[in-house]
Amino acid sequence: MNVDAIIIGAGACGLMCAVQAGFLGKKVIVLEKNSKPGAKILISGGGRCNYTNQFATTEQFISENPHFLKSSFKQWTVEDSITFFETYGIIGKEKTLGQLFPLDKNAKDIVEVFTSLCEEMEQEIRCNIDVKDVEQTADGFKVNYVSGEKNKSIIAPKLVIASGGLPIPKMGATDFALRFARNHGLNIIETAPALVPLTITGKDEDWYAQLSGNSVFCEVSNDEISFEENILFTHWGLSGPAILQISSYWRRGEVFNINLLPHQNIIDVIDDERKTNGRNQ
Repeated sequence: MNVDAIIIGAGACGLMCAVQAGFLGKKVIVLEKNSKPGAKILISGGGRCNYTNQFATTEQFISENPHFLKSSFKQWTVEDSITFFETYGIIGKEKTLGQLFPLDKNAKDIVEVFTSLCEEMEQEIRCNIDVKDVEQTADGFKVNYVSGEKNKSIIAPKLVIASGGLPIPKMGATDFALRFARNHGLNIIETAPALVPLTITGKDEDWYAQLSGNSVFCEVSNDEISFEENILFTHWGLSGPAILQISSYWRRGEVFNINLLPHQNIIDVIDDERKTNGRNQ
């Protein structure tokens, strides 16, 4: 089978890559570990998929190379994302803070945009593929994989690794990309959890668990940055938009602050309640 490129991973990046290659008249094959493409897309945004943000800028991303972000945003803007999905029937609706969700659709429809385009352009997606290793050859790259308990391989002049990172192993996440990078002498920045909920342990664990299910608007901050959004108390700790954001700037053992009344003075609040409701409050 002659293809212009092999794409490892049928997540958001791999699927978009396959589609864009098709627009350029290039033939690719996508190898996916899971039983169906877009596994993480399907669970994003609670199954609704917040597929872009109207207010996204380079300053909102953590990177040691800001110029890379500027180049990326210049080549594919937020408006490009919105237009792309609108072209294929996905109209966005803002939920909060610029987050766009499909108006009358869900994450499954986002995946179907990609898979339908791949089918139209005859870009093959193979699922249940276990990629074992990659060899660099004189003609490009040879990918060795297992499919249906059979050892197979495919060669192409170009290779795209879009296998994702380490989060959510039960969804098929592996360290394949990191291992490939190390084996080919690329510099690796040590990974750390980001955009994740936080677990509370120790003497306060049971107390916080009693608040499970409650959500409140607050300010979460450290010495570097602050976010004003909701936090959600869970049976094991803290979640919600503000916690997910601060987690990217927090490491185990460090301190961050939660202000449950970011624009109010607690003394004034208590005094107002006493004046309004008296002893019954």
